[in-house]
Amino acid sequence: MTMVLALLIDATLRIRADMIGAASLGGAALLLLAGFALQQRRRAVPLLDPTVFGTPAMIGVGLLLIAVSVSYWAILVYLPPALQSAFGWQANRTGLALLAATAPMLIVPPIGGYLVMRIGWRWHFAHSFAMLAVGNLLLFASLRRTDTAETLGLMLAGMVAIGSGAALAHPQLSGAMLALVPPDRSGMASAMTIVARQGGFALGIAALAVVGGGQAFEAIFATAASTAVLGVLAALFLLPADR
Repeated sequence: MTMVLALLIDATLRIRADMIGAASLGGAALLLLAGFALQQRRRAVPLLDPTVFGTPAMIGVGLLLIAVSVSYWAILVYLPPALQSAFGWQANRTGLALLAATAPMLIVPPIGGYLVMRIGWRWHFAHSFAMLAVGNLLLFASLRRTDTAETLGLMLAGMVAIGSGAALAHPQLSGAMLALVPPDRSGMASAMTIVARQGGFALGIAALAVVGGGQAFEAIFATAASTAVLGVLAALFLLPADR
């Protein structure tokens, strides 16, 4: 799995400069992944059981874990240079502004637990990723304004929105993953949660770097918004309505 992730990241970073090389690396990663799945299917006690993680609900949760990594965690990497580019801020002021995106992680998660109990996974995650999409669109829109006050207002609103959306979704995704497997597979589910989160984070940083070319922050935020929209669709069409 480590080699698969490394090949995918390398392939992503090569897309612009070497399409053939990127395709070759991506193909090699898929072959390794298929071989790993086949090998696990034949084991009496697999490390990661493909039959457990092949259901629509599990695929949906996995996609949501990747989507939140791209549309929130990877965006946190690009927000500091975006703020410094837009306002010419130093590191201390930039760090203070980032609290708008990170403070919700300390406040909002208990609300997510309440909402899951009230409206279920499907609608809770759909609304959470809709907030992530709106927040990234606000960040995108902020960079198209010429007035500094408007830019700052939209950027702060966008950061609060992505922070709140991620805070609603992120903790509950772990619970959803564990709830979908038998108790004796909970360790396996926890491992897959970590793989999806960290793998999505690494791939997200690489993909956004390719899309943005280093400083095209509008393209980065637009891509993150699109990823969040895909998260909304995954929640609506893959998660069960009765949980």
